Amino acid sequence: MKWNNIKITIFKELRGIIRDKKSLQKLILYPLLIPLIIVLFGVLFDSMNDANYKVGINYDLSTEEKAIIKDLDTFATKKYDNKKELEKAYKDGDITAYIIKNNSIYTIYTDVSQNSGEIINQVATAYLESYNKVLGTKYLISKNVDTTKVYNTITIKNESLIEDDFDIMTTLVFNLVMTYIIMIVVMVCVVVVIDATSGEKERGTLETILTFPVKSSELVLGKYIATSLLSFIIGTISYLLSIPTLIIGKEVFKSYEDIVFISNISTVLLVIFVILLSALLSAGVCMALAGKAKTYKEAQSSLQFITILPMIPYFLKFMEIDNFIFNLIPIANCGGALNDIVTNSIKIDTLLTIIITTIIYTVVILIYISKQYKKEETLFL
Repeated sequence: MKWNNIKITIFKELRGIIRDKKSLQKLILYPLLIPLIIVLFGVLFDSMNDANYKVGINYDLSTEEKAIIKDLDTFATKKYDNKKELEKAYKDGDITAYIIKNNSIYTIYTDVSQNSGEIINQVATAYLESYNKVLGTKYLISKNVDTTKVYNTITIKNESLIEDDFDIMTTLVFNLVMTYIIMIVVMVCVVVVIDATSGEKERGTLETILTFPVKSSELVLGKYIATSLLSFIIGTISYLLSIPTLIIGKEVFKSYEDIVFISNISTVLLVIFVILLSALLSAGVCMALAGKAKTYKEAQSSLQFITILPMIPYFLKFMEIDNFIFNLIPIANCGGALNDIVTNSIKIDTLLTIIITTIIYTVVILIYISKQYKKEETLFL
């Protein structure tokens, strides 16, 4: 095997991507979406925090209620005479929700299928619970009961189980960004591999190349290295773009101002290493599947499902499912590793399992590819 032939193949594939405007535009666009995601979530979270919803009521607020609602600083109230007026105001969009009081029963009417409705439901419930406590306190005082013995019998403290304090929204952003980075790695592999294998078969250029003094193994290895290298570079650029975007986001968006972004050298290097592993594995999987395809479109169809794999850890996090077996899912486990690394919740045994299994998968895939591309039916179908 001659390294010079492999090097020529690598440069040929990279040059081909650069010259292909459509493919190049895709590859440039992928990393640029990372800052866009972070900015969009910053705008969304700030708008949620700054939202002042209107809630209709059919009763007069007491002094205590006004104080509670003012402290919550989430919604304003508007009084209506009856339920029909409240229903009409809601349908007309004048109010987001409404509360009807019947003696001592308060009924909150909200559309919990909407984000605004769910927020109002939680905040209105908190307001009524606070008011209920105020009424209870007033009653106990009237009976000369020491309220501290009733309400302050326990002290509640909150401690984070991770070294750095990440709130739900921040974790959501990190998980989404890290998931998308692995998706970028996979999508780059798909774009490059389809053109480098099925595309060349369909155009008839692969057969022409093999008439030159180059072995099929050298050709395949060159295509594999070029694919892995390009996906690794673009994946790394995507990650590195997220760092300054989040730093700027801390200054621009209120929802990011308390963010603790782990950007020390060891963390950055670890993330880049996992990106490298995912690039090596993704390139191998794509080449193995594309090798069986006869046409460009057939290769696209066979590789389409691979881009979904990085989404698995994101949905598992969202559903709070933590099962060790999911660390064995190829490509998906790399996305899970990045999520845990940036939130400082990665465990050594989990990380080692992901690294070792990914290396094993990659070696097995490479052995399979080396045998697959020695067959004429793979090269000339």
